[in-house]
Amino acid sequence: MPITNYPDYMQPAGKAGQLSSYQDYTADTYAVEGKVPFGAAVQLNGSGTAIKPISTGGTVIGIALAQSIHDYVEKKDDQNYPVGEPAAIVKRGRIFVVAGGDVINGQAVKVDPATQKFVASGASVIDVSSAVFKSNATPDQLVEIEINLP
Repeated sequence: MPITNYPDYMQPAGKAGQLSSYQDYTADTYAVEGKVPFGAAVQLNGSGTAIKPISTGGTVIGIALAQSIHDYVEKKDDQNYPVGEPAAIVKRGRIFVVAGGDVINGQAVKVDPATQKFVASGASVIDVSSAVFKSNATPDQLVEIEINLP
């Protein structure tokens, strides 16, 4: 039976790092070396034992999956993985991220290490191999991407 009413099964896009489809996604677990916001592109540290947010010259190994609900009452800084905690990193599937500029469905995905936002082009951006935008967006909007990393 096909799914005809997605709100019955999936939450609407609410935050970066949220899955946009439950169909066939893969996530690996890594230790966190530097605080990683949900929905951020990550890279391995020098020894390959932990992850940190992407920086200039890095290689994207995945996107940080959102895990917890935000505490709006106390306005806690809880939309990230703290140092030393295990982090779920999406390597394959569809996930929401924050756009850093105008993007169009089908464009290749890149990430700006200075802003940690996802763009289609720009100076000093890092390519997210095997990833495309699956929706249109303007700066600072949530946008769906499909990623397919080994």
